Amino acid sequence: MGKFALILGCTLRQRPIANRNRIVLQSRNDTFMKGKLGRVRCAAFQVGAALLMLTLLFLRPSWVQAAVDWADLRAVSPADSSLLATHLYEIQVDAVELESFSTWGGAIEPLEDHLLVATPRGRLALIDKEREVEYLPVSVPMNESASETPIKWIGFRVADILLHQQEQGRFTLFVSHHYFAGECVEFRISSTDLLFEDSVASMSGEWKTEFIADPCVDSDIFNFAHRGGIQAGGRMLMDGSGHLLLVTGDQAYFEWYQEEHPLEPPPAIDWDSHFGRLLRIELASGEVEAVAIGFRNPQGFARDEDGNLWQTEHGPQGGDELNLLRPGANYGWPYATHGIQYGNKVWPYSAVQGRHDGYEKPVYAWIPAIGISNLIVSDSRHFPLWQDDLLISSLITQSLYRVRLDQGRVIYVEKIEIGARMRDITQMPDGRLALLTDGAEVLFLQRAPLYCQSANDTESIYSYDAGEICVNLAGITAAAEDPLIRSLGDTHFDSPIIRSLFSLYLEDGRLTYVKSPCVDGDLDHRFFLHVTPADATNLVAETEQLGFNVLDFNADEVNVATTVHADGCIVTLALPDYAVKHIFTGQVIRVEEPDGGISWKGPVWEGSFTFKETTAPVSDRGGSPSPQADAEVPSAGAELFAVRCGSCHTLTGEHNIGPHLSGVIGRRAGEVAGFNATAAMTALEVVWTRENLVEFIVNPAQFAPGTTMAGVGVTEEEALLIVEFLAADQ
Repeated sequence: MGKFALILGCTLRQRPIANRNRIVLQSRNDTFMKGKLGRVRCAAFQVGAALLMLTLLFLRPSWVQAAVDWADLRAVSPADSSLLATHLYEIQVDAVELESFSTWGGAIEPLEDHLLVATPRGRLALIDKEREVEYLPVSVPMNESASETPIKWIGFRVADILLHQQEQGRFTLFVSHHYFAGECVEFRISSTDLLFEDSVASMSGEWKTEFIADPCVDSDIFNFAHRGGIQAGGRMLMDGSGHLLLVTGDQAYFEWYQEEHPLEPPPAIDWDSHFGRLLRIELASGEVEAVAIGFRNPQGFARDEDGNLWQTEHGPQGGDELNLLRPGANYGWPYATHGIQYGNKVWPYSAVQGRHDGYEKPVYAWIPAIGISNLIVSDSRHFPLWQDDLLISSLITQSLYRVRLDQGRVIYVEKIEIGARMRDITQMPDGRLALLTDGAEVLFLQRAPLYCQSANDTESIYSYDAGEICVNLAGITAAAEDPLIRSLGDTHFDSPIIRSLFSLYLEDGRLTYVKSPCVDGDLDHRFFLHVTPADATNLVAETEQLGFNVLDFNADEVNVATTVHADGCIVTLALPDYAVKHIFTGQVIRVEEPDGGISWKGPVWEGSFTFKETTAPVSDRGGSPSPQADAEVPSAGAELFAVRCGSCHTLTGEHNIGPHLSGVIGRRAGEVAGFNATAAMTALEVVWTRENLVEFIVNPAQFAPGTTMAGVGVTEEEALLIVEFLAADQ
């Protein structure tokens, strides 16, 4: 099969798990499913990249200049990309990893063509347009050092950041955050000057306190059910140049009060309190005006082109809200909610359960709750058909929601599954969307590269109003001079076996795909194919230890045909005559550094396919195969745990909203180091077994009256699968 070569040191670690049309990720500890973003990463890439250069040198030495110093070669971090299909667009998702977070929270904000990131505990970082991360030497003043012991409250965090440009290159950075004040926790807005010149950010490190919410939250209330800080709200918008708008939550005060005083009527509203409000803060004087009231936990805040203020808000169990804010309005909390109390209990302060009578009603509510977070109003050039739609991120469902409005009414809601807990969303100046996840990643979303895959595909919705020129493969094959491509004839390219950032087709023992950029003799963009034979005796000696053969598309002149098109090219590759079990294909890009060094970026545009039996043509097998990946498919229990339990519990030994579940079987209920369990759990006096765990998961309120754990909506059979998964992880 032409020339094979060894790419030593670069072993491919398959992370995506294909299940029909659904691709999921394993979590960082490889314990449970994380989401839909399929990825393939190249391990030991720094070694592999240099050896790849050597490999390609042996294949075609004429393209390498003798002056290159091989010792100076260094690798660029591999790109992490995937594709996502929505109702109107196909979206490319690029992930950038940050340092791990110790808790949830944080925020993002565009800074010209960079993205400013605040981690939950106040570190600041910049992500440049090449997706490189630089941490800044200045941190948000949260006063953690004043605590005698490490602060482990999950809600103690940065809530939002906001940049206000004073003049070219000079900004004021506002940060809403918690501040440790000894016996209580303050909620503050702090500001500092930020200079940004020639893509370099500099800060003095001098912070000004713009606002301190009243009252300071008692530590017992702040730590109530681990929700106090989580229910702080904290999103900000500028209101002209001299005022700041801030939405605040109730810091879980009313739920704390109801548990502490279950037989008493609700407490009177403290009209002097800053919590549960839309506040307008005059920056020069510090004067604060309450514009609207009645909020539990605002998580999103945006202004549309007509000046309307939109807010998203967490309900209790169920009842997440989208609100249109009006001056003087009362949005009902704690007396009206579409939700109920955690544990499938009555919310006693509502006169009628499940209604929102007597107060300003939400424009839309989600039941069950989606774990709603921030929102933006879309005006991205990447997604013109989404103009003026609300894009709302979520935590529990790990999805983006596109909300179409008409005169303040919701017409429809499109759920776009992302596969990560999204804390914040913003739009970059170039039109890309950026999402901050609780998994310490930033996801950049843009319109995927567009190629019409056949003459019949030119009217695809993904090609509508695209701006890019679609490549008509049928037209290219008809005009091709190379016999290998011309032999494709009237082949229809409607069913790719791999759909990554390119499409790969299998037809009569040939692989065909479109690549771009494509220049005849282009050696900076190198395409390779890893071929795993069904019979190991067909492995070449150089790659036998890796279990696959390697073909460099650019170097092979016998089995690869390329026809150059104005905007791309069609590449056809003849597969070997032996039976093939699996293929993996991708691209590495040669980068010349300013210092004269050479690095390789990639692999990008990767994809893989596992053959069910043989490499017979697709038409001989009665239809198009679906992509398969090599990673082990997770158990049903693992998937159920990830979807139903993973937002509150971990298996890593670290507590979340709920206690970690590592080693839970055999552990006494309510007794785990480092976690303050509720009285309902500590009063159980039971040791967890498979049987009572199933009973508890199915109906927490019945098993442990008074527990704050909400029912997760599983059957007894599903609960048993979850418990068996937990037992296997012991």
